[in-house]
Amino acid sequence: MGILCDSVTRGRLNADQIVENINKLFQGMLIRQFGVDQIKEKVRSRIASGQATDIEGWKTFLNDEIYNSEYGQTSRALVGEAMQDARANYNDQTLPLLSLLFLANSDQQNFVSAFKAVNLAKRGQSVGGDIQNVISAGKQGGLLAGLSSGFNALQNVTGAMHQVANPNLVRKEDLKNLMSYHVNFLTLLPVNLLAKHNEGIPMKGYFTTVLNNAFNKNVQNRFVEDTLFLNYNNQEEINVEQFFQDNYMHLKDDNQLRKGLVENYINNLSPTDIIKIISGE
Repeated sequence: MGILCDSVTRGRLNADQIVENINKLFQGMLIRQFGVDQIKEKVRSRIASGQATDIEGWKTFLNDEIYNSEYGQTSRALVGEAMQDARANYNDQTLPLLSLLFLANSDQQNFVSAFKAVNLAKRGQSVGGDIQNVISAGKQGGLLAGLSSGFNALQNVTGAMHQVANPNLVRKEDLKNLMSYHVNFLTLLPVNLLAKHNEGIPMKGYFTTVLNNAFNKNVQNRFVEDTLFLNYNNQEEINVEQFFQDNYMHLKDDNQLRKGLVENYINNLSPTDIIKIISGE
């Protein structure tokens, strides 16, 4: 009897219903209609030219790509949140641009090719900035400042050249930052925006509670560490082709990613927890 009651209570939280609205937000974005090669060229040109520092222009570009007419207010607000997250938590304004690659239509081979091209453009743009910083530091702070900045720039230049010679390789730190950022973008970042703007499929109040808990940062970190990087813990550089052979479908099927996290959360709740969530206690 206790097992039956537990099953009935657990069945009151339906993962498909809970993720239906957030899934519809992402699936209806304009970028879903375009191939990854089209997006790659737009992203690469903006990164290579330094246009990512044009915040308003960059914001307009992102708005155009992830806009969903049924979720107009939510999708526009999501752009602002995505830009803020990249700036405040990763100090990397290019991350929202890189996230676009995962949302476009692609298969694994075309995605990897696009990712390599954009990553090399990003490394090259970063090196150009480092060299300018060296020149500026030398003028303002003298020889020692120039030498200190020059050493860091030399490391970055060497790293960029290494990646040009080995385009299959990417620094683990860079890749992990992107994965952490993108998983948050796919899951937690839009949740409260959906509740605030009340667009799309009507959501019960406790749906937001479940989504916030199922997608919290600890859950995200475990997913990144235990699923995406489980086989890469001892590496400083990662082979891009191997990494996405292991993980492309985890990231590409974002509907299933969200549903899986919600199901895992529900399965770990007690009947008492479920009753409290549904009743809003």
